[in-house]
Amino acid sequence: MSAPAIYSLPNELLIAIAVAGQEGDGNLQWTFKPEWTLSHVSRRFRDVIVGASALWAHIDTDLDLVGSFEILKLYLERSQAYYISVTLRSSLDMWKTPHEDSTIVQRLYEIVPHLYHIVKLKIILETLGEAEVLSGPFRDVVAPHLQHLEIIVADVDDWKPTVEMFSPGAPRLRSLRIDGVQLQLPTAQWTASLTHLNLRRTQDLNDLADDPYLAITAQCPLLAHLQLDMTWMSAGAEQIYIPTLKSLYISISDSEDNIHLLGILDIFDTPALTEFMVEGTHGDQISTLFNSASLPRSSFPALTSISFVQRGTCACEFDLPFSLDALSSPPLALFPALTSLTLINQCFTHTLVEDILGPASEPWPLLRTVTLCPMKDTVEKVCDALKDAVQSDREHHIPQLRLSSALLSREDWREIGVDVEVFDPKDVLGNFW
Repeated sequence: MSAPAIYSLPNELLIAIAVAGQEGDGNLQWTFKPEWTLSHVSRRFRDVIVGASALWAHIDTDLDLVGSFEILKLYLERSQAYYISVTLRSSLDMWKTPHEDSTIVQRLYEIVPHLYHIVKLKIILETLGEAEVLSGPFRDVVAPHLQHLEIIVADVDDWKPTVEMFSPGAPRLRSLRIDGVQLQLPTAQWTASLTHLNLRRTQDLNDLADDPYLAITAQCPLLAHLQLDMTWMSAGAEQIYIPTLKSLYISISDSEDNIHLLGILDIFDTPALTEFMVEGTHGDQISTLFNSASLPRSSFPALTSISFVQRGTCACEFDLPFSLDALSSPPLALFPALTSLTLINQCFTHTLVEDILGPASEPWPLLRTVTLCPMKDTVEKVCDALKDAVQSDREHHIPQLRLSSALLSREDWREIGVDVEVFDPKDVLGNFW
């Protein structure tokens, strides 16, 4: 298209081009966005693009750079009353000067007047010292339309600072992620509106006597989705009652004994729970759980989906003295509604497959989907276990299989009559990064 033709495009088409560009760039950091680029083509383009407030609704800013912060101020101005999503970053380390520290605080104060139309706020900081500056600008202000808040500190130690924000209110806040800092307890009144809560690395490891999760979740009567870092927590803690909870994702210590998972699961009194995902498990913990007739305190009558994930390396399967108890029967007493099972990078996956799907196993009547991504060195064994299950006289009991690419490429599963689809473990692992 020639330059004169481009300049003759109608205003509506210019805006449509900018919108299409926004959909394609994935809101990437450190890229000039289409609305910014088009606003610098000509005076007419600038007037059209700047006048379309909806185009200025997403911005990622480096608080350390004056130019990046000036661009943020333009986005806050040009979005006008349109709801906007803002990401604030600072990567200054602990050696930053007092002037740099005060500059960041001042820039945060300049954002405060615009909180009335910010709906998503994500703050990513490098150090704990930087996290402490958040309370000053944001503690005593209202965020009337804020729906999603994330505070992430990259470099943490055993001590975690406390952050207090929006004490007067954030009445529409639905989703909160805190990673690397502690919430002020008792929490602000806006926790009552939360439906999604994600707490990672929030426990002060110098004071393990206190369990903040019990206090926080008790103030969230609408909570439906919960993610917790429980790597520091021992089994047998006081029970957490969340009657509205639908999904629960937790990380546990991967260096505990075979009954640790049982004890952790028994902490949760969540009768409406339908999805449970746990990272840090081993095959012996899974078999111990499935072989249990009941838990001392908890029951999960509505649970339909369980996922067991191991992100690290595991030598259990190659340690000769280590063994795994066979599954005696389906865990119907514990999980009477279970229809979906996922095993990612778990030791003894081939043994679990044999016990669940193999020729000698007892049928799992409700199981509809099995998702498998075995450890690299066990792919052949898992593949053989699956083929044995398929070729047995129980073929009609084989559920739909979702397999990682390594498993999928080892056999023409459809050729032997199995319903298979490819599975990318990143879809699950992304919940624990």
